[in-house]
Amino acid sequence: MNTQVHLNPTELSIISIPRDRYWIFTSSILQLLYNEVVKYLPNYNVDDYSDSEEEYDEDNDENSNSHHQDENPGSGGGGHRRSVDNSSKMKSNNSSDSLNRNYESDQDSLSEFDNYFFHIALTPLECTVIVSTSLLTTLFKDPIEICRRLDLKEVQVISESFLSLQVDSDGSFDNSLRILELTKPLSENNISLFFLSSHFSDIVLFPASLKEKVISILTKKNFEFSDISNSYIMSNTESNEDHDMHSDEDIASKILEEKTFKLFSDANIKPAINTNEKLLLTGARAGEVHDTILNCATVLARPEIIPPYFAITRTSINEVSLILPKSSKKRAHLGFDSKSIIGSTQDIIIPISIDFSNLPLDSTGIVAGVASKLINGIKKYNNTLFEMNYFSMARSGIIMIPQENVETVSDILNNI
Repeated sequence: MNTQVHLNPTELSIISIPRDRYWIFTSSILQLLYNEVVKYLPNYNVDDYSDSEEEYDEDNDENSNSHHQDENPGSGGGGHRRSVDNSSKMKSNNSSDSLNRNYESDQDSLSEFDNYFFHIALTPLECTVIVSTSLLTTLFKDPIEICRRLDLKEVQVISESFLSLQVDSDGSFDNSLRILELTKPLSENNISLFFLSSHFSDIVLFPASLKEKVISILTKKNFEFSDISNSYIMSNTESNEDHDMHSDEDIASKILEEKTFKLFSDANIKPAINTNEKLLLTGARAGEVHDTILNCATVLARPEIIPPYFAITRTSINEVSLILPKSSKKRAHLGFDSKSIIGSTQDIIIPISIDFSNLPLDSTGIVAGVASKLINGIKKYNNTLFEMNYFSMARSGIIMIPQENVETVSDILNNI
């Protein structure tokens, strides 16, 4: 196995929007996508956009820190707000000092990730937008202010800024296991996480204030920093001590599973398998990125045609991942034919949704606990592994499983 983990220095912000309030943010989302399309123009210059953002910040200096405040847009400017992730709900953190800034030098230059990353995801109940903190300020300030004035407390901007770990692999190690291997020790150390699966890689978001703690945990788990690849690489070597560590990790997995499902039992939460929703985790072909973003803008401009589950995630100039309906007819109606996307249209995935609204604020490790339970359960049934993917939402956790494993997964969840 050769797993690489890229730690990106760009600070990210997360907005949670109830689906029935999505319309308030349509203009900002379309502006975001338009800006991405503009990058394909021959005379595009990132400095032009950087300068405009700086001018905007100068003109609005007194409001420039609004996205760091621990407040709900609908709270009237005060009080604490419930912050959540698709691993668990987050603890509120009022310490701005913890965010200042062990990584200022990393942000002196604009990375490719900073220049291109965004994530827009919709489920039947929610829309989650993840963008760089600078874009949150420039593009989403007005709709956030509208929600505050209308006292729409259900619209939330999570107070923490986040950093991301982008997980790549050579394919010799199962995706589900490597993500679980990476995130279990973070969850066990009470670090709140967001999970994103794209067609090209997996992304884990964690609070920026915990950067040094996360690096320390990775180092203890045999990840070594490589100056050549600018990433953390897991060592291939294994010793008797490593075998003992695996035994300890098996015990830790069981503890994490028990903790997770005890929370579910106490809060009367039951993961729901949405068998009526057949999805594809796919991506745009390299030459189709421009048109793919335009198609997504067309879809997102008309809330009445957006399917129950839909997502676009961009991680680099040539990597745009999509969650689309499996149905070729539905995809064609949205402007996505099979020629413009990559991957097999036969790899159907089914979403499992987990409602976090009744969980305690300090809950962590929820998605990791469920994933561990499913992986270990499948191994007991037929001693095989299957691929799991994650769909990051702020108020719920979405785990996506292959259609052929639905019956087995249903048995596992029903027997808990």
